[in-house]
Amino acid sequence: MNFSEKKINQLLSGKSDKDENFPVSSFLISKKYSKHIKNLYTFARTADDIADHKLISKSDKKKILSKLDQILMKKEKTNFTFMNNLIETLIETRVTEDYPRKLLKAFIQDVEKKRYKNWKELIQYCDKSASPIGRFVVDLHGKKSYSKIDLKNIYDGCDKICNTLQILNHLQDCKEDFIRLDRIYIPELFFNEAKINTNFFLEKKNRSKFLLIKNKCINKVNILLAEASKKIFLIEDSGLKRETFVIYNIAKKLSYLLEKNDPIKKKVKLSRIDLIFCFFKGIIGRL
Repeated sequence: MNFSEKKINQLLSGKSDKDENFPVSSFLISKKYSKHIKNLYTFARTADDIADHKLISKSDKKKILSKLDQILMKKEKTNFTFMNNLIETLIETRVTEDYPRKLLKAFIQDVEKKRYKNWKELIQYCDKSASPIGRFVVDLHGKKSYSKIDLKNIYDGCDKICNTLQILNHLQDCKEDFIRLDRIYIPELFFNEAKINTNFFLEKKNRSKFLLIKNKCINKVNILLAEASKKIFLIEDSGLKRETFVIYNIAKKLSYLLEKNDPIKKKVKLSRIDLIFCFFKGIIGRL
């Protein structure tokens, strides 16, 4: 299956970093790192759009994504600008290609897998689809000055924040993901315990039970955030630490809004004032 960059671009959703819940390298991050973070983001956004595209067959999606994986393994130049930029980043920074390759594994999984049995299985997916981004950013800022135990704790804290944002995003988009992609990122076990058929969770008669399931997810998310809060103070780079605090505060606020609102009725998201407040708290070092 041969795809030109022009053809790949035609498949893209048009989403950019401005559409995300979190800042993709804000002014708090040094410019010398910012371009590398954006290169990873562009790669991830492109691969995600390929995995989600309705007009590409499953087999072709897997072929394209597997080809991108081969390119990353070999670090070979291609006619895809987004791949060349990422490869240049990996060579220049010496950050491992394992992180973007894990993202590809998640996108390939998205092509086939539509449901998740339990919370553990969902977290295992997030460990491929979300946490590699946080670890990439940590490594980019330098990890040699940390002790092994501190680095392990920083990774764990960042994993939990990234995974939390992924799960919150899935709750935000639960209606759209099901209608458009037949995907549900809420554990089937939770639906079974509430005696709801997973495929009928959007029906009005199931709404009250769905809201309880949604809040069960939120409670688990809040536990992850509480655990993360104890570890991200170990980050040494002041820009990255403040950026991480901002993202943590965004996750906390989004969790609160999703707990109080019904994502099936309306899109739940932070207001501009909410974002400003999250930035302010993060900049002054508050969680």
